[in-house]
This record gives sequence, structure tokens and C-alpha cells, in this order.
Amino acid sequence: MDVLPETEFPALYKAADRAAMAGQRRLLAATAVRLISLVTAAIFGSLSVIVGSLDAAGTVAASAMGAALVTEVYLLTTRPERQWYEARAAAESAKTLAWRYLVGGQPFDVDEDDHGADQLLLRRYSRITAALHGFAPVPVSDADAQVTERMRQVRALSLDERKRHYMVGRLDDQRAWYAAKAARHERQAGRWLITLALLEGFGLVAAALKSAQALDLDLPGILGAVAAAGVAWLQTRQHQQLGNAYSIAALEVGDIVSRADWPTTESEWAHFVDEAEEAISREHMLWSASHS
Repeated sequence: MDVLPETEFPALYKAADRAAMAGQRRLLAATAVRLISLVTAAIFGSLSVIVGSLDAAGTVAASAMGAALVTEVYLLTTRPERQWYEARAAAESAKTLAWRYLVGGQPFDVDEDDHGADQLLLRRYSRITAALHGFAPVPVSDADAQVTERMRQVRALSLDERKRHYMVGRLDDQRAWYAAKAARHERQAGRWLITLALLEGFGLVAAALKSAQALDLDLPGILGAVAAAGVAWLQTRQHQQLGNAYSIAALEVGDIVSRADWPTTESEWAHFVDEAEEAISREHMLWSASHS
């Protein structure tokens, strides 16, 4: 069975999804530049490289601090994290509405005529768009529509066929995505914690050597700056928190999948989809709250 591709999803979802990824890239890139600049300033600030009448190391340190300051001003003025969080929330809201519409979940029961369901979906999308402040959802292409013909075709299928679409395209896909993300974040968290522990251990050794006057370089300060930058990056990425959240979400979706065969009527199915989408939406709300 062919799963509905994301190219056939509503224009609002595709535009918000693209804006969220752009905001995330800008935030992470700017944060990385800022932290690297601060570490560079700490390293070169502890050195002295005289070239003629100029301290080259001091110049590099000053330039790095300037770069860190410019990046900080950029983060405070453009607020890329606001675009990321708001756009991701809009994208997921649009996606859950699209799936409710596609498979006949509440409030888009198939008992309602197609025109009425289309109108209701468009009104819900208008509410999402009206609540946006941090970005403007620009369509990916001129051909994008809020209700595509392929969406209407899936909605017109029989109950059993819509069930299969929902199981494969939504529940199985979402569970696999959560599981993969949980494993990835747990691995990243483990690597970063080991790295930070090693840096702190080296810093302790360097501090002991410096106190014994066996080391002239301010290596403890340098290692401390690197470790602090690592902690700041780890807090930005939130690997531990996201790993735990995604693991729980994968288990919850697994529980939903185990009950997918229970509904046998259109009304029972509409209620089941409503419960499933509410469970998936809770994870996104928790994600938004943890990043706000």
C-alpha cells in the first residue's frame, strides 16, 4: 500500500516544517559560533605571542570575543529559537489535523459531507495561521494546496483501507521515528557526558600540576572554558531530556497500535483516531514547553 507522501500534505504543514528546520539550523549554528568564539578567546587569552610590537594572541582573543558578542546580539534580536518552536508547533498541529481529516477522525467524521469537512479543515488552519507571530508560513511552491486531491482520495476509501493508511503512514511511522530519535539522543548524551567527565578529569590534573608549579600554561582555565562550552551545548541540545521523552512517546504509540483493531464502526474509529492524535499531540506540547 502506498503511503501518502509529505508532498501531498497541506501547504501550511510544508511551509511550517521548512521554517522550523531553518530556525533550528540558525539557532544551532549561531550557538556553535558563539561557544567556539568564547573557547577561542579563553585559549588565546592565556597565551602571549609577540609579533613586533603587537600581541597576536591578544588580538585573536579580542577578535573572538567580538565574534561572540556579535553572535549574542544576533540571537537576542532575531530570536531563531522562537521561529523554530513556533513553526514546529504549527507544523505538528497542521499534520494532526490533516491525519484526522484523511482517515475520518474527529471532528472530521466521514458522516459529514466532503464540502463541510473541507471547510472545517480550512477554518482550523486559519486559526493556526492567525496565531503565528514569530514567522510567516511561505508556501514551498505555487502549486501547494491546503486540501490536496490525494487527501480527498484517501478520505473516500473504505474504513479498512483508511485504517491501513493510518497504521502504516501515521502510527508505525511515528513510533519508528520516536524510537530512532530516542536511541540517537541517548547515544549523544552518553558521548557528551563521557567527554565532559574526561575534560573535568584533565582539568583536575592540570590544576594539580599548576599548583605544584610544574605547568606555566593556564591549562585548567582553558579546559574549564571548553567544559563550560560543552555543558552549554548539551543544555541547548537537551539530549537526555529528549531521549527520555521520545522513549516514553514510542511506548505510548505502541500501546495505541495494539488497540488499532478494536474499532469496528465509523464512530468508534473516529473516537480512536481522536485519542491517538491527542496522545501524539501531548508529546509535541511537552517538547514545546521544554524548549520555551
